[in-house]
Amino acid sequence: MAIPERSVYPTQPRALREAVADALRDAPPAEAEGTVQALIVPDTNLSYNRDIAAAVYRHVEGRTYDTVILVAPSHEGSFRRLTICSVDTYHTPLGEVPIDDRVRHELCDEDDDIFIDDSGHFHTEGVDVQLPFLQHLMPEPFSIVPVVMGDEDPALCRELGSAIGEVMYNRRTLVVASVDIQAAAEGAMDDLIDHLKAGAVSPLFTLINGDRMELEGKGALMVALIASLHRRGNWQHIVGHRPPADGYPGAIGAVLGRQ
Repeated sequence: MAIPERSVYPTQPRALREAVADALRDAPPAEAEGTVQALIVPDTNLSYNRDIAAAVYRHVEGRTYDTVILVAPSHEGSFRRLTICSVDTYHTPLGEVPIDDRVRHELCDEDDDIFIDDSGHFHTEGVDVQLPFLQHLMPEPFSIVPVVMGDEDPALCRELGSAIGEVMYNRRTLVVASVDIQAAAEGAMDDLIDHLKAGAVSPLFTLINGDRMELEGKGALMVALIASLHRRGNWQHIVGHRPPADGYPGAIGAVLGRQ
C-alpha cells in the first residue's frame, strides 16, 4: 500500500484544506438528486477510504443546511449513554463551528437516554474527520450537534433515529453518520448494500448485530437510516464501498434522502 494511503488527515490548516480540496476534486460528480437528508461516510482518519468520503460529500456541495447532526461511535469504549458534547463551539484546523444549543436540548428532551456530556467526544476520528469536508463545501455558515453513541443497542438506535427525525421537521438539517467496516464474511458486504438500498431496517439490524459483519459505527448507520425514513426518505443511494483488507477498515458510502 502506498505511503499516502497509510497517512492520516493533516492537522495544519493549509495542508488539511489542500487534502480535502484534492479529494473532492478527484471525486466523481454527484448522482443522486432531490433532498439529501443523511450521509453515511467512513469513520477513520486514515486517507485509505478518503475517496469514498469525498464521493459522498460531493452530494451536498452547494447545498445549504442550518444544522448538521453528526453521529459517531465511541472510540473510548462503551458506556450506557448517548452523549452530546457540552461546548459551545467545536474547533478544527479550518476554524470553529458553533454548536446548535436549541437542537441539542430538543434532542435531550425527546429522549431520556440522550445527555449533554463530553464522554466519547474530541477524538481524531468521527466528528473531527467529517467537519473539514463540511466546512469546505457549505456555502453558508452552519451549526452542528455532535452525538456519540456509547451504546448501540437496537432500541437506542431506534430512539435516537426517531428523535433526530422529529427535530429535523421544518428545518434544513443534515445527518452525518461515521461508519467503518472492521470485518465482513463472504457475502456480507453484498447483503449490507442490498438491505441499505432497500431501507430494510430489521434485516440490517440482524446483519450488523450477527457474526457475519463487524461495524464500528453500526449504531450511527442505523440512526441515519431511521431518521431519514422518519422524514419520509424514499431513496438510499450507494456511492461507494470497499471491504476490509490487509488490516485496513472497509467502508460504505451512501446518500439518503427524498426524491
